[in-house]
Amino acid sequence: MADLGPRIWQARHDGSLLPRADVAHVMSREDAYAEQAAGADASGLTRAGWKVAATSELAQQMLGVPGPSIGPVFAEHISDTPATVGAKTAHQDAVECEFAFVIGRDLGDASDISRDDIIAAVDHALVAIEIVGCRFEGGFAEAGANLCISDFSFNVGFVRGPQIENWPDVDLSKAPAAMHLNGEKVAQGKGADVMGDPVDALRWAAEEAARIGKPFKAGDVVTTGTMTGAVKVAPGDNVVGDFGDLGKVEISFN
Repeated sequence: MADLGPRIWQARHDGSLLPRADVAHVMSREDAYAEQAAGADASGLTRAGWKVAATSELAQQMLGVPGPSIGPVFAEHISDTPATVGAKTAHQDAVECEFAFVIGRDLGDASDISRDDIIAAVDHALVAIEIVGCRFEGGFAEAGANLCISDFSFNVGFVRGPQIENWPDVDLSKAPAAMHLNGEKVAQGKGADVMGDPVDALRWAAEEAARIGKPFKAGDVVTTGTMTGAVKVAPGDNVVGDFGDLGKVEISFN
């Protein structure tokens, strides 16, 4: 279906669901990224960066994907903590504690980016919560890579928390995070749950963005994957992502 990308965007916008059969014709990773781009174009929104999906083995098993992917983050869907955001229960909206990085300079189309290169390219890092959702019937379970990528790699929105002071001196792989839902701690993890180290996830994402012809640009914000798994939310819920000494992020859903 040639109009799949725009229809995914419409479902994302109005809270409806598409049948999984609609993505059956997407046969390759490249085709999936093309549908993602078509959906982004149809949105009329401003891409402000990228999110990385499926950075843990647990997430990959749940989604039925062989590895991570990237999806666009839109400026119009970025908020600062404390934020109030709508929740679409049909999309199984969920929240994830993540680190985010703001890129300070264009990276160009390099396909072999070192850890030192990516650290040098970062302007600053911060703690964050990403909101995720699936616009297809059946939700996240066994969605598969082509559906995931086509569906914006499941991005919904992103809430910024405090910046991390002197972030290159912080071992983010050891940094903790806990998700609290309506005052109760329901999930926890650490930076190492994100491909071993969030910086490594960022480096991988930079190479993937370059590979699809959309390399990181100065000002891009990149969220690097969940430390806490995905915690489902509904209207009326309040969540707090607690990153210990690094700060907190709060969202109320309506």
